[in-house]
Amino acid sequence: MADSDELQRRQFLKATGGLAAAGALAGCTDGGEETPPGELGTDTDTDTETSGDDTPAGSDDQTTLRLINESANTLDPIATVLTTESEKVAQMFDGLVGKPHGTADVTNAIAESVDVSDDGTVYTFSLRENVVAHNGDEVTADAVVYSWERLAGSSNSTSDYVLLGDLGVEHETDDEGNYVPGSLGVEAVDEYTVEVTLSSPYYAGIDIMADSSFVIVPEGIVGDIDGYDGQIAYDEFTSEPVGTGPFEFENWSPDNEASVVAFDDYYGDEPSIDRVHWQVIADPNAQFNYAMNRNVDAFPIPNAQYDPGKVTVDETDDIGRQIGTYGPLQNDETVDYLRIAGLSTSFMLFNTNNVIEPARKAVAYVMNHEELADDAYKGRQTPGYHMTPKSLWPGGPEAAEEHARENYPYGYNESDIESARQLMEEAGYSQDDPYEFEIINTPGSTNSQIAGDLRDQLSAAHIELTINTAEFSTLLDREFAGNRDSGLGSWGMAWADPMNVLALLYPPNTQTTNQEGVDAPPLVGLNWTETDASQRAREAWQTMQNNKRDTEADRQARAEAIRKLEEANWEDCALINYGYPANERFSYDWVDMPQFGQLGALGKYSDVEIDTDAQPN
Repeated sequence: MADSDELQRRQFLKATGGLAAAGALAGCTDGGEETPPGELGTDTDTDTETSGDDTPAGSDDQTTLRLINESANTLDPIATVLTTESEKVAQMFDGLVGKPHGTADVTNAIAESVDVSDDGTVYTFSLRENVVAHNGDEVTADAVVYSWERLAGSSNSTSDYVLLGDLGVEHETDDEGNYVPGSLGVEAVDEYTVEVTLSSPYYAGIDIMADSSFVIVPEGIVGDIDGYDGQIAYDEFTSEPVGTGPFEFENWSPDNEASVVAFDDYYGDEPSIDRVHWQVIADPNAQFNYAMNRNVDAFPIPNAQYDPGKVTVDETDDIGRQIGTYGPLQNDETVDYLRIAGLSTSFMLFNTNNVIEPARKAVAYVMNHEELADDAYKGRQTPGYHMTPKSLWPGGPEAAEEHARENYPYGYNESDIESARQLMEEAGYSQDDPYEFEIINTPGSTNSQIAGDLRDQLSAAHIELTINTAEFSTLLDREFAGNRDSGLGSWGMAWADPMNVLALLYPPNTQTTNQEGVDAPPLVGLNWTETDASQRAREAWQTMQNNKRDTEADRQARAEAIRKLEEANWEDCALINYGYPANERFSYDWVDMPQFGQLGALGKYSDVEIDTDAQPN
């Protein structure tokens, strides 16, 4: 068998699985652009301004929800790594359970009920009968086994680590740590009963099973795993997928548009609208101009056009959603506004092999988290000091604030340039002989402002910061190869468990491919592995892994481990967390969209309602 740490690493990073996690490490989201669950966002705001006035194709008698999206690479749910892909997949596919509007509550979907064994390791799902997929096939227990086997064993899967590592479904591996096909602990007990066996109990197990990678497809639809010839070719499936959700595929032109239409034989409530259409526009300013021409119903607003003074909050509900209006816009419209603190975190990352510890700590000293939230993000982020979002901190947000205020080593709610200068002088640097390193991000106004402010502050602490930008793919190549000194990043969580984000601080997940014996990309390129603090982080992570039950003893063990891991990171400054992005939505008043929760807006659009008399043609 492979070494346990290396095995876990492979389960995280098989094939391109690392890209899904590392994508957002390329750069911060620009203000209101949401960082979705399990994916990382980039700031691509530019000064280019274009406009469009084309309306999406569709017959006059259809009610169409009109949205903006960016380019996507696949519509296969086990291969998606981008928000643009996940949003479409959510409409066309259902799982056994789900979170249709991004709230914490898991609801039954294809499963009619679920029973969990007393020891928390066996989940028994009873399926609804007469559920049919878009090709007319009935969805039975065998379809569930096939779908999860694809997630575990297909060469196209980018999320096998979620099933095998995070959730921990029982399975076998070979001597190199690879999954053995057919060994998955998912069994069809009878035609409508499925039994899932975990290697150990996990209190967040059902939450993980609600993730979009666990959706169900018709049995044997493609032959990319052992034992199945496939009804259609893989290329056809990924570009014209056959799903089980409330909408079925209509059209996809990756660089132009995509659309889905209501599925007449859906087992659940019939969709309230006939169609969803996405116009593909990459540039945020062009997206905004397109929205100002009233060509879409809901849209993002980039920081460059966002004015916090135009927000009016009429109500804050019991889970913290702020509901109100925003406007007037440049087209004189006032739109509906929804905001909620998300399960996302923003940070500055360092390759600890390239940037010395005093310089990393100097950045922590000069960085004022409150100013970043208020100035660079125009109040669209909440300042923070932990990778763990405040709502998930042991004891809640107030306990998180107290822990940071009393323990953060580099100054709470202040910029301490003098301490940074003293630290660098003790390390042997001066105004005449400054320390030099580079920060590299994707292009964007927010990234540029943050990097520029840091450069100015660090210059007084004998550090010369060079600012560069790179496109997303180039930046990832540099980071994975260990050639990115530092950068800004963000991570959106897929389920409400601190381990989902603290995986970035598990040292074996941070080793870049230029390190001896490493041949897979990291989750994040920190190379944080050789210090006493990193060893404490490793031990804390293992404590969390070994205490995943929903008992008071396990909760206390996890809570202490979370604090230890966060404080270990503070000691070495491998990552410096500085805030938590909010999830926001702006929509015209002729469309009524369900309110989303902390996990964001990537839910289903089946119960959207549109006033077609008011909606522009």
